Amino acid sequence: MRSLATLTALALLAACAREPATAPEPTAPPGEIPFVLFEAGDALEEDWQKFDIWRNTSFDLVPAGDVVAIRAQAEGASGVLARRLSVDPETCPQLEWTWAIEGLPSIADLSSRDAEDMAAALFVAFGDPGVFSNPDPVPTLRYVWATSTDAKGSVVPSPYFPASIRSIVVRSGGEAVGQAVTERRDLLSDYAAAFGGVPENNIEVFALFIDSDHGEEPLEARFLSARALCLETPEPPSIFD
Repeated sequence: MRSLATLTALALLAACAREPATAPEPTAPPGEIPFVLFEAGDALEEDWQKFDIWRNTSFDLVPAGDVVAIRAQAEGASGVLARRLSVDPETCPQLEWTWAIEGLPSIADLSSRDAEDMAAALFVAFGDPGVFSNPDPVPTLRYVWATSTDAKGSVVPSPYFPASIRSIVVRSGGEAVGQAVTERRDLLSDYAAAFGGVPENNIEVFALFIDSDHGEEPLEARFLSARALCLETPEPPSIFD
């Protein structure tokens, strides 16, 4: 993999030809401490791990206005870009991120094994799943930009791993396609809605995901930044190699 410096330089040079829509950097409300999960300056550092679930996906850096975004692309494929961390969800109960998509799958249904495609998603795993190629089941929230088949706000058990992965539909349909939008979620409320109770473990994995392995069509998403909003500064090491 090319170095971050090389990728960033190439992406910024490409900005002269194309500048995708970008969103202003959100400001943390008073009393909340932002804890960076990733941003343009540290995108694709060595502590990220890419894993293709089906065929080949790509994750690279592209310009997004005056910053750099992680671009995910898939055509008849699905894959994940993940990093390990350790964050207490009670200390850092809010998750905020900025993303954009270039289009939606023509056929997608989060509850169907035959149509579970999605333009973009973020995984938050509560507990250590072990190796990404053969993960152990741990409670995992999957925040999804879905088609209108799945209603905004719905909680959908994965048809493949219903006991451990629950999708939460953050956006439904194509109203904001091509725009960078910022989302904010309450991790504890979402966990309770998906699994009941409160998390027993820290957040151990944060991942970006794209999936078009059923519809076979090309999909593209951009992830600009993500952070937890904390009540107090997490004790180190909160993110580690």
